[in-house]
Amino acid sequence: MKCSELDARRGRTSAGGWGASPKRWLAAGALLAALAVPGFAQAAGVENELATAENAYAALDYANALTAAEAVLAQQNLSHDVLTRATRVSALSHAALGHADQAKQQFILLLEYDSEFKVDPKLGPRFTEPFAEARGYWQAQGRKSGMDLQVVVQWGQAGEIRIVTRDPLGIVKRVSAGHRWAPAQTYTTIEVAPSGKAISIPANPEGSTRLEYWVRALDAKNNAVFEQGTPETPQINLVTEPVRGEAPQEKKSVFSSPLFYIIGGSILAGAAVGGFFALRPTEYQPPPTGRGVFGATCGSARCD
Repeated sequence: MKCSELDARRGRTSAGGWGASPKRWLAAGALLAALAVPGFAQAAGVENELATAENAYAALDYANALTAAEAVLAQQNLSHDVLTRATRVSALSHAALGHADQAKQQFILLLEYDSEFKVDPKLGPRFTEPFAEARGYWQAQGRKSGMDLQVVVQWGQAGEIRIVTRDPLGIVKRVSAGHRWAPAQTYTTIEVAPSGKAISIPANPEGSTRLEYWVRALDAKNNAVFEQGTPETPQINLVTEPVRGEAPQEKKSVFSSPLFYIIGGSILAGAAVGGFFALRPTEYQPPPTGRGVFGATCGSARCD
């Protein structure tokens, strides 16, 4: 076979193989996308819609920014980050368009999700006035919103995650939490009523020292009003195995220590020396003579 024919055949074979390969990869990719987890696909779509709203607001296109933000807020299962960002765009867009009442209500919600949010005073009265009214509402409540967690776990013992929600608006309907002892891959998920609840945690398995967990306070649409940790990036609490084979040290009394008596003796000796020098007379007094002091006197002389 001539080299030219061999090269031609190689070229046809190579072209056919590489030409079909991208098509197969695209088909496989489409199949994987169709079989993907719905939650992931939804999250990607929501992020794109939220980016559209934020970009429109940055471009001063407040009407389209508001429309896109409200489309995001109309959905369910929003993470705390997405819920907060969409509400922020909605509040600011309403303010920019002069919708004072709607802006106030959205600012109230925004301060529920993010109690530390502040409006730049340079934005002007259209923004600062409805925000000031929203802050006044929260000041009247006497407390900030939020969620507090306390994890109580010890080596080889069952523990718990204590949850307290502060929700003056009454938006939170339930609390969902997941926990696992690494390297386990699956979370144990539990739902409880909001505020003042505790979730039981089993004792750590042999060889496991890391508790991974997340907690979400959810509204009626399953949106995360408050959130600490996520299944993808959980919070972590470590436990330490106690040192074995060490007998507890007996507490000794201070009176049994020789050092106590050495220091005490030195203090007493010093006090005695100091007392001697403090009480000694400062003037010389000659000792009395051996002659008696009793008897009669004649003037200044002793009578014979």
